[in-house]
Amino acid sequence: MVRQAIFSIWCLLFMGLPTSNKDHEELYRGQIEWARLKTQDPQWARHSRSDPRLLRFIHDNTTLDIDTEWHSADVENLRQMTAYPFLFSAGIQGVADEEGRENIREYLQRGGFVFIDACINTTVNPDPDAFLKMQIDTLSTILPKVKVERLPDDHAIFRSCFEMKDGLPHTYMNNQYNPVWAKHGLYAVYSEKHFVGLISLSGLQCGWDGMFPNDDHITNCMKMMVNIYVYVVEH
Repeated sequence: MVRQAIFSIWCLLFMGLPTSNKDHEELYRGQIEWARLKTQDPQWARHSRSDPRLLRFIHDNTTLDIDTEWHSADVENLRQMTAYPFLFSAGIQGVADEEGRENIREYLQRGGFVFIDACINTTVNPDPDAFLKMQIDTLSTILPKVKVERLPDDHAIFRSCFEMKDGLPHTYMNNQYNPVWAKHGLYAVYSEKHFVGLISLSGLQCGWDGMFPNDDHITNCMKMMVNIYVYVVEH
């Protein structure tokens, strides 16, 4: 289960709030919110219609008192971004201007975290290798010392809350297995030695949006998202 006290302390440190017992108790009782990173890419909110489904799952299956409505944080507004220690993104390749990239740099340096999950619709992202390269190239312009490494299939993130016995769940376009997408796992993003992000090409958001209309798959994609959220909070 999610240890809400850990998350509360993490939020205090991230937002620069005083860490007195009273302040900690107030935040401990507070509600956690989920936000997507809004960029110039018209696809930034793709599948967001089903984010409330994910958030209800988190609310019902963990101890997090999470708001079941999703929010957005504009990449052009650092204040909006820093209101959330964890930001979900459909891809940062659309952040083309220096202000937006500087805001991401500042956000990550303050302790924020970005999780990037590719949509598997081939009209949006026809080539997973190209998508991954675009994310790494963009991150390289934001964080000159960035390092991206694939996590091993037995990494603790696959059991941080739920035991994912079959590993990373993949959503496939038209429900057809595709080895070009299947070969990709989770990629950790480091700025020097700091863990600042993750990149997924498994279409978790496509999964909880029901693009593969199978209840087990929908649930597994949400479980994996919870695992990622929990692992990030605890590390």
